[in-house]
Amino acid sequence: MNTTTRRLFGIASLAAAATLPAVAIAAGGTAFEKAELAQLTPQLRAQVRARLTKGETVRGILETMLLNNISQLFAVGAVKAVDFEKGIAVVATPNGEVKIVPFEVSTLVVKA
Repeated sequence: MNTTTRRLFGIASLAAAATLPAVAIAAGGTAFEKAELAQLTPQLRAQVRARLTKGETVRGILETMLLNNISQLFAVGAVKAVDFEKGIAVVATPNGEVKIVPFEVSTLVVKA
């Protein structure tokens, strides 16, 4: 395979890979994303689906929504980790303190 052919093949591969998120969204997401959506209330599921755009993930949207809910109660600098199975978020405050924040998985409502 000559250099030009390899470059064209590489460009075509990158272009195909770039379309994968859009294809996944159009197909309804991955099995993991479907499972994450299934545990939500119908209202929250509709909100997440409405926010899905090219390049967004279900997990990314859920984490953003959870951060917004937590930030309303605490001055949070960043979410460091989220365990959706256990309903726990680990957050860092602006002063560097780390807190464990429980939340309701189906609604993302903070239990603090």
